[in-house]
Amino acid sequence: MTRPGLAGLEAVWIDRRRGRRIRQGTRHRELSMRMKSFDRRDWLLMAALVMCIAAFVSVGMARSRDVEDHLALFVDVRHEIVSRYVETPDKEAIIHAAVNGMIDALEDPYSIFLTPEELDDLDNHVQDRFTGIGAEITIDDQLERLKIVTPLEDSPAWRSGVMAGDLVLEIDGESTDDLKNIRQAQKKLLGPADTQVTVRVRHESGEEETITITRAMINVKGVRGFRRDDENRWIYMLDEENRIGYAKIRQFTGRTAAELNEALEELARQEMRGLILDMRFNPGGLLQSAVDVCSLFLERGAEVVSIKGRKVPRKVEKARFQGPYRDVPLVVLANEASASAAEIVTGALTDNGRCQFVGMRTFGKGSVQHIRSLDGGRGAVKMTTAYYYLPSGRLIHRREKSEQWGVEPKDGYFVPMTPEQIATMTRVHLDNKVLRDLDAPLTPEWIEEHLADLQLAAAHRAILGKLDTDEWPVVGESGGPTLARENTRRLLQRRRDLLLETLEQVNGELAKLDDPEADDADEADEADASAADAAAPTDGVDAESSEPQLQVEPQP
Repeated sequence: MTRPGLAGLEAVWIDRRRGRRIRQGTRHRELSMRMKSFDRRDWLLMAALVMCIAAFVSVGMARSRDVEDHLALFVDVRHEIVSRYVETPDKEAIIHAAVNGMIDALEDPYSIFLTPEELDDLDNHVQDRFTGIGAEITIDDQLERLKIVTPLEDSPAWRSGVMAGDLVLEIDGESTDDLKNIRQAQKKLLGPADTQVTVRVRHESGEEETITITRAMINVKGVRGFRRDDENRWIYMLDEENRIGYAKIRQFTGRTAAELNEALEELARQEMRGLILDMRFNPGGLLQSAVDVCSLFLERGAEVVSIKGRKVPRKVEKARFQGPYRDVPLVVLANEASASAAEIVTGALTDNGRCQFVGMRTFGKGSVQHIRSLDGGRGAVKMTTAYYYLPSGRLIHRREKSEQWGVEPKDGYFVPMTPEQIATMTRVHLDNKVLRDLDAPLTPEWIEEHLADLQLAAAHRAILGKLDTDEWPVVGESGGPTLARENTRRLLQRRRDLLLETLEQVNGELAKLDDPEADDADEADEADASAADAAAPTDGVDAESSEPQLQVEPQP
C-alpha cells in the first residue's frame, strides 16, 4: 500500500477534548494554512528543524512515529506561540531553541547545532587560526560541570595558570551551572585578540582561583622539541650522550605529520638510537593527521583504527606507507588529558607492538562527529555518528557507567602524578631557564630533580634499559584497576564537595529569609558604602565615566 504524504495523510487523529475521531486530512488542511504564514527565513529555519527531527528519530528516540507527525506537532506549538503569546516572540530564537532542545535530548556534549557564525569559528579552529584562551573543554559527565581537558602549551590559558582537570565555576562572573553544551561555553571564552575574560576555576587540588586571561590568536604548531637553543630553535635531542630523541605533539593539525617528519629527519642525521614521543595534554585533532603520524612508525598496511556506527559501516584506516622509523625503539608518553587523535596514535602504536606506553590511562574521547551544512546558509548540525576502535577491538570512547575506555599502559608502566606535581612541572617549563642553562649530562634523576617530571624520567629510564638490554625494564606501578578506582574516588570526592558548597549557599539564602533583620542590616551596610563612594573625591574624573566598564563583549 502506498504511504500517503503530508498533504494527503488520511490517518486518524484522536480529539481528546471531544472524545471522538476526526479525519486527519482536515487536520492537515489546517496545518497547510498555518504553513502559508511562514516567510522564506522561517522555511530555511524549518529546514534545520526537519534535519534535526530526522536525526532525532534516527537514534531511536521516537521510532514508532513519522517525521510528519513531529513536524505537525512543532507547527502547532509554533502557531500557538506566534498567535497567542502575550509579547511578540523572536521567531528565529524559537526554532533555534527547538533544534537545540532535540539535540540536548541525546545527552551528547559533542552533538550540537551550529549557527552560521559558529560554523565559521569552527572552520577557523580546524585550520589552526582562531582567537581565544587556547584550551580544550568538555562537560564532565560525573561532575556535571564545565571542565578543562587541557590547555594548549604556550597558550594564554596555559601561561595564566589554567591546568588540565580544572573545573570552570564562573566565566566573567556568571555561573557555569546552567551551561547545556560545550558550544555555549565556547561562545563565552572565544573573542577578539587582546580582550580579556575572567574565569573562576577549581583546581584538582581543591584550591579555587580567579584568573584573568588575555585572549590571543592561537597559532598551533603541532610539534616542539625538548628545549630551545640560543637562536630560539627547537632542540629535539633529549639525551645527547645516548642519542635519545624527544618530540612533543601538542595537537594534530594538517601540518603535524610533516613537522614531526622534519624533526625525525634532523634526529636521524644525529644518529638517533631511540625516541620519546610525548602526547600528554594533547586534545587531539584531525584523524588524517593521526594516521599519517602512525605511518611513520608502522609497516605499510598495518591497522591504525577502525570506525563504526549504527548507520556507518566499519571502515579501517591503515598505515599509508612504509614507516621510515619503524625499527627505532619508541616510548609513548600520554596521560589523562590525552584525547581523541592522541589516543588513536597511542593505541595504534601500542596494539601493533611498536612502542612502550608510559603514563596514565587516556581521556576517553573516541567519537566521530559529522558536520552537515544546512540549506540557505543557516548553519550546520554537528552530530556523533560513529566510534573509534583500536586494532585490538577496544572502544576508545568513555560512555556513561563504562569501566573500560581510552588506552592504558601495561602493568609496570603506570606513572601517576598528583595535581601538585603537575603544577610544579608546569611552572618549571614556564620558566625555561633550567633547560637553557643545561650543561650537565641529562639523566632520569636530573629530570626528576630539576624538571619535576616523573613521567618523562620514567620514559627515559625505559628507553635506556631497552637500548642496554633489548628488554623493557619496569619503570612504574602495576594495578591499573586500582589506580582507576582511586581516580573515580577523587572524582566522587570533588562532586561531593561541589554539592556541599551548593547546599551551603542554599542554607545561607534560607538563613537570610529566616532573619529579616540581618538582611536589613546588610542593605544598610551597602547603602552606607554607596554613600561613601559617592562622597569620595574623583580627582577631576567625571563620575559617570569612571564607573567600571565591561571589558569583554561576548562573541555572537
